[in-house]
Amino acid sequence: MIDWALTFLPGAAQGMTTVVLGQPLDSAKTRAQACGPLAARSAWKTMLDVAREEGVRSLYRGTGPPLIMSATKRSLQYALWDSIRAERSCNKPPRATHSTPMASHPFRSLHVNELLRSVASWLGESPFRSGACAGAAGTFIGCPFHVIKLRTQYSTRRSTRNAWVCAANIFRSEGIKGYFHGFGYHLLKDTCFAGCYLGFYDINRRWLRAWCTSSTGTESPGIEERLPTEWTFVAGCTASMVTWALLYPLDTVKTIVQARCVGTLAVVELLQRESPLVIYRGLGVSLLRAGPISGVSMVVYEYVKSRTDRWQKEWR
Repeated sequence: MIDWALTFLPGAAQGMTTVVLGQPLDSAKTRAQACGPLAARSAWKTMLDVAREEGVRSLYRGTGPPLIMSATKRSLQYALWDSIRAERSCNKPPRATHSTPMASHPFRSLHVNELLRSVASWLGESPFRSGACAGAAGTFIGCPFHVIKLRTQYSTRRSTRNAWVCAANIFRSEGIKGYFHGFGYHLLKDTCFAGCYLGFYDINRRWLRAWCTSSTGTESPGIEERLPTEWTFVAGCTASMVTWALLYPLDTVKTIVQARCVGTLAVVELLQRESPLVIYRGLGVSLLRAGPISGVSMVVYEYVKSRTDRWQKEWR
């Protein structure tokens, strides 16, 4: 039981660190993206206007659901990602050139366990595929909490006191379905973002490990060993900023759909009425939040993972 819990602890620590450090910037980003109350042309001005009109505490409204969601969602995603990567490093069956794990055996001869191992091996061959799989798995947990968080952040303090009141209002007016509004957009966003972010992070770690080896002349550490803290920060920071820069429009569309409780047609009308550039509104503050905060959260993740791995080895 303890061994099982330790598997999920690093991801939970990473998710909670991200929420605690990034909530004010995230609140401003949501208002700016969805063109909510006090929204300005930039997320920075939005944050200042909200703090001045509603108080600094208003920037932390809706923190409860993200904390619970991040601890649960990230623990599942990172545990799955680590498991798939471990399958890659521990289970590399010999196969012919230009073949795939799925093609190495006739389909009809595969048992269920062999099929699952083949799929895991195929996913594990690419950090982008394994990251996308982990991201999609977390959507079922993350979508309800994100809907509550976004609608709380989008509204003013006068209309919605806190996230729990918002959750009750959603259930009262829309039922359970309300918590999964925009699920398709959320699934697409989680899959793309996690695949891109974890894929770039894994590549960054490998490149930095090789660079450290060539510059110091020492043997490269194994895949599960920690990089120096500053390089872990750089790997997480750059991977996150590249991901957000590439996929930010997708997050904007998802935010508008879930925060305003509208459909695709309403998003198109909003973009036509405001400006196509509104789809990039809040990008600057998102990059600031995505970069340094993701760097710190990955340092926390790698540290906690190294400790839990050590504890698991000692207790076996």
